[in-house]
Amino acid sequence: MKRYRTLFFDLDNTLWDFSANSDEAFAILYERYGLARHGVTLERLLEVYHRHNDRMWEDYRQGRVDKETLRWKRFFLTFSELGFGDEELARRFESEYLATAREMTRLVEGAREVLEILRGRYRLFLLTNGFNEVQFFKVEHSGLAPYFEKVITSEMAGALKPHPRFFRYALEVSGADADTSLMIGDDVAADIEGAAAAGIDTVLFNPRRRPHEAHPTYEITRLRKLLTILEEA
Repeated sequence: MKRYRTLFFDLDNTLWDFSANSDEAFAILYERYGLARHGVTLERLLEVYHRHNDRMWEDYRQGRVDKETLRWKRFFLTFSELGFGDEELARRFESEYLATAREMTRLVEGAREVLEILRGRYRLFLLTNGFNEVQFFKVEHSGLAPYFEKVITSEMAGALKPHPRFFRYALEVSGADADTSLMIGDDVAADIEGAAAAGIDTVLFNPRRRPHEAHPTYEITRLRKLLTILEEA
């Protein structure tokens, strides 16, 4: 078995609980903006938003829209479908959503415990497709920063995961070798397939046991299981 020296972690929904933190931010803004007056429940708002957000992110990954358009238009499309579309409202909501969500500090279960054990034993880096101004704040505010040598973002790399350029950049900046590195993430395409294409072994973090057709080196449903993998490697 090989000995890993460098661990690359995804951020959102691998360490920082994006789903829970985002939903909490939405709940705050739902009340602040009085959206119930439109006859829309918070659950319905989230359902429609996630659908449009996923599509807009795919457009962003494919280069069909820019960062600015992605950020406000996902809310505009959501509000339009729900019957109160307004570009000014969408832009204000987007700004407050990002400011509110990044303040949230909930981590995935076991994240801090695992990082405490790994710190000092391995070189640790964060790899994320998120926007610089949001991701760096989240890492600092949630207490994750001390565990990592560097946060590497798609904006720094000039490419989004799973593009090979992103992982080449990560290897270059970290000075790591692909064959002694391990990528841990929850996104099959961005984290697992992207890293595998760069010759990096992978750990799919799949707490909901979602079906997939990928072939990660390892698959776990709890972060603590990563420790067992590393002990045996």
